[in-house]
Amino acid sequence: MNKEPSFAGSFYPETQEELYKILDSYKEPSRDVFKSKAIIVPHAGYIYSGRCAMTGFQNFEPSENIFIFAPSHHETFTNIAMPEYTYFDTPLGSIEVNNRLIKEIAEEYPCIVSNVPFEQEHAIEVQLPFLQDILFPQKQSAIDFVKNLKKIGKKIRIIPILVGRCDYHLISDIISEYWENSSFIISSDLSHFYTKEMAEQIDMYTAVIIETGKIDCFQNEQACGLIGIKGLVDFANKNNYSLIRAELYNSGDVTGETERVVGYGSWFLYPDKKNSFIEKYYKQYILNITRQSILHALNDKDFYPEDVPSAMLEYGASFVTLNIDGQLRGCIGSIYPTKPLIQDLIYNSRNAAFCDPRFIPLTPEEYDRIDISVSILSSIERIKFKDEKDLLSKIYPHGIIISEGDKRAVYLPVVWEQLPDREVFLNSLKEKAGLPPTYFSRTFEAYKFSTTYIKEKEEEYRKL
Repeated sequence: MNKEPSFAGSFYPETQEELYKILDSYKEPSRDVFKSKAIIVPHAGYIYSGRCAMTGFQNFEPSENIFIFAPSHHETFTNIAMPEYTYFDTPLGSIEVNNRLIKEIAEEYPCIVSNVPFEQEHAIEVQLPFLQDILFPQKQSAIDFVKNLKKIGKKIRIIPILVGRCDYHLISDIISEYWENSSFIISSDLSHFYTKEMAEQIDMYTAVIIETGKIDCFQNEQACGLIGIKGLVDFANKNNYSLIRAELYNSGDVTGETERVVGYGSWFLYPDKKNSFIEKYYKQYILNITRQSILHALNDKDFYPEDVPSAMLEYGASFVTLNIDGQLRGCIGSIYPTKPLIQDLIYNSRNAAFCDPRFIPLTPEEYDRIDISVSILSSIERIKFKDEKDLLSKIYPHGIIISEGDKRAVYLPVVWEQLPDREVFLNSLKEKAGLPPTYFSRTFEAYKFSTTYIKEKEEEYRKL
């Protein structure tokens, strides 16, 4: 039994030619930096959320089995629902349903198996043309054609799952159980029908929660597919993975409407920490940004780059360090992430060059002589200790923050290269905070963090 398309001609075009045309219009050649087995993408009409969805799908790596988790907008039930259909049809063809796997899941997890919840549900159907297009695009370059030859004969099956009233651990458990041979699509829009200004605030808050894994901070009104999102975030947390932002905007950015808008976001799962992703794919970009920030300031110009990668719009904390001939020339940074990483880098670059109170402002003559290094901080973790001896045993090789009353100081992990002795390191940090090196008390606090260290080599940077 085939599930015929219910929303062709309304949510998306009903002819192959029109559908391929609109999908091609959303593609960005430089967008698919990394291929991921799990994505979060929106499910609204293509004219509203299509570009956002495509950014997610361009980072998607389909497996033999593709799970699609989506909220149920019309039917109410407990736990999850799966269909009895054999195929789902779209104007681009048919996609087979893995009925064997559905039967297996139904025997192990609480669910219903019925076609009824799927009959008028758009949240799964609108994902299918994207999936078909990335597998077998109508238009492709000669290089892409050769790359896609390996897909010929490749058989994929979908496992459509509608999510009802249930615990997000059910979604997380299914992802964990089938992770090895499967890929996962979480279908969800973000905030619904707030003013554009309020929607931007709510959706940014949602993005920060997704990207930091703070599941307990979610509220039901933040996204219609929140249970699926929480399930993927929980899976990421348990495996020390990260969700990287691909896109974030709302319908008002498309239509100009400001009174009642819907938010859209897409993310992809990265099997490591966020800062490792940034170092691997945006190292040179970050070094160029810091140089341009300083150069613009030397010429009394403001600077903010165009076409900023979405990953750089995630909140982050950084330190920018300048050296000349191996000697420190300025260092300013942020301990806590209070703004998008791109803004933090621009701010700290300018301040390291011109506002470090230990040095006079950088001169134009010195610009070509500076070596730049950037440290991107992890989250901050408080160190629990019984006494100073216990603290000393726990500070290496981390970046360390100490606090006592209104006195505070921080050393980056790189400082261990100059101060390898733990006691000397801690005493020096106390003095930096304005405390005697022998000071210690019961109210003394210490925190640790790690950094991703990006160092400039003279031959790598471009003068702009």
